[in-house]
Amino acid sequence: MLEFTMQEGLWLKGSIHCHSTVSDGLLSPDDVAKFYEEKGYSFLSITDHEKISSVRKFGGIYQHGVEVSRGKCKLGEPYHIVALGVEDEAILKISDAQLLIDYVNDSGGITFIAHPYWSNLVYEDLVKLEGYVGIEVYNSGCDVEVAKGYGLSHWDSLLSSRRRVWGMAVDDSHRYLRPPIDAYGGWIWINTRDGSPEEALKSVRDGRFYSSMAPKVFSFKWTPSFLYVESTPIDRLNIVTANGKGLSISLATIRRLLDEWMKPQSRRLCEDIISNLEYVSNGGREEAHIELVRGGRITVGFIEEGATLFKVEREFNYPYVRVELLDREGRYAWINPALNL
Repeated sequence: MLEFTMQEGLWLKGSIHCHSTVSDGLLSPDDVAKFYEEKGYSFLSITDHEKISSVRKFGGIYQHGVEVSRGKCKLGEPYHIVALGVEDEAILKISDAQLLIDYVNDSGGITFIAHPYWSNLVYEDLVKLEGYVGIEVYNSGCDVEVAKGYGLSHWDSLLSSRRRVWGMAVDDSHRYLRPPIDAYGGWIWINTRDGSPEEALKSVRDGRFYSSMAPKVFSFKWTPSFLYVESTPIDRLNIVTANGKGLSISLATIRRLLDEWMKPQSRRLCEDIISNLEYVSNGGREEAHIELVRGGRITVGFIEEGATLFKVEREFNYPYVRVELLDREGRYAWINPALNL
């Protein structure tokens, strides 16, 4: 069972890939820290290219980090690897990508693969390396600059081959204040037991976080036969798994089903999908309870701004299950996968 609520533990909003004037960013390290602190972040790692940066003041947890370019992939591009929790500059002298990952792990830090789409990485490149905790599933800078910000197909390929890999949303900010704005586009919410840097880093290593471009998750529960999500208003919930399986539930589809089901003459249009539908309205909050023809039950609670509650009762006998939330402005949140390894 995978379960969390925003009321349990300490939740830290984190920026884990960004740059300063120490390499090629617009702002100094201290100004980067001020930028993110003013936007409500409580976890920060400045990951300058080939250089480890420090800040004099940050109101939350600061972890030293770095982005390095190593190796050569199938299509000729290098890996871009982000390391967190490292202060030893000996890392910068390691030229082999796998040896670098191993060194960071042995030092108590973590690594993840940056912008796999932007880097022209393919599946063979990603399975060649071992020991990294995740890949960037969204990179704001790569998105706004060259439209190569998403790494979801890379993520699903790894998960389908039963690799335990988490998904990170990041800014990779360089420009901050200059259009196209690459900051405040992607972050992670870390669930930690206390406010120590070591525990926060362990939470990321263990996958106790979710990634977001805007939607916020209030409660999540998953078992092999039940899924429950409460969140800020969204338009669509995606249950993603191997091959062509899984399920996508959009509020537009729910409203269309409600409309057709209430009309006896048009009910036949949805009888191959649902066997029964119950509708409840109470003070501006609506709920649809849907029995599926092929087994299972879906409950969706929604208000005018969007859906805020999803319950799905069905068997999830898949190698992995991950959940995406999509709001009406096209912004995602990604919950790390439940794995059946």
